[in-house]
Amino acid sequence: MSTLTDRYISEVVRHLPEDQRDDISSEIAATIADMVAAEPDAGNDAIGTPPGGTADRASAERAVLARLGDPAELAHRYAGARQYLVGPDVYPVWARVLRWLLPVVGVIAALAGGILYVSTTAEPELGGLIGQLVSSVAAALLWAFAAWTLVVVIIERTTPEGERSPLSLTPTWDPAHLDGHRGGAESRADAVVSLVLLAVLAAVPFVPSTFLYIGHLNGGEPLVNPAIPTRWFTGYVLLIGALALVQVWRLVRPGRSPARLGIDVVVDVVFGVFLTVLVLSHDSVIHPGLVADDGGTATTAIRWSIIATIWVIVAWDQIETLRAYRRGAANAA
Repeated sequence: MSTLTDRYISEVVRHLPEDQRDDISSEIAATIADMVAAEPDAGNDAIGTPPGGTADRASAERAVLARLGDPAELAHRYAGARQYLVGPDVYPVWARVLRWLLPVVGVIAALAGGILYVSTTAEPELGGLIGQLVSSVAAALLWAFAAWTLVVVIIERTTPEGERSPLSLTPTWDPAHLDGHRGGAESRADAVVSLVLLAVLAAVPFVPSTFLYIGHLNGGEPLVNPAIPTRWFTGYVLLIGALALVQVWRLVRPGRSPARLGIDVVVDVVFGVFLTVLVLSHDSVIHPGLVADDGGTATTAIRWSIIATIWVIVAWDQIETLRAYRRGAANAA
């Protein structure tokens, strides 16, 4: 059994429980050997005696491994594992989107719930505020989880049999992948998730308040203060565009390097600083119909809550980026 076949089997059993690995490893090795021997390119003569060359046999071996396909998918078939609602091809993207979508939706729902409570309650109380926040966030998280899962299920179920789902970021598997690291698919998945969330952030200044069920407070106008100068919106869109270009770069040229890690950190921090300056340089970034920009307690609390949220998200993004970089470096080693 060649080194290439050894690596293929190692990749398969890596996805299996410990107690199944030995038996399945032997079974796959025997299957590959039989399939290679039966290949026309295996270099066997009419009576089945190898002529001694290895080039044809190596070609036949690669053809057999390509026919068997991605080791992870073969492992799932052997293990009999089943992914409920979402399959193994789309699960990485589904999980990565939820990892970011739920916190972002939760923060927006909490801000909306707090604004609604403060604006409609004559004498706000801590207990009432907490109750409003819990109900708003819980409903928003359930809605976001169900909506995203439904989208993924529909896409997966409507993909023709034998074709890859549009949400599957792993390219058609080839034995050459055994010679490289496994970070490409993860890098592509992270890039797609980031692009989706950047699109959401780009839409935030234009989202009507009716979307969060508080449109009656400001006539359904956007959430942000319309008095903010246009140059701030331009800078906001340009920075999101820069972040999007970084993610497109990762999508087209997957992989991880110290240079990319540095660019991710710098662009994220610059974006966080920009948003912080934006919030601090205006009496209120929230529409005055939602929260009066009179410098009162509510306005101050919302301002610092927004700043804290910005830097929590930035810090979290840096931690996730560093973890992904370390995983990629470990896979490449």
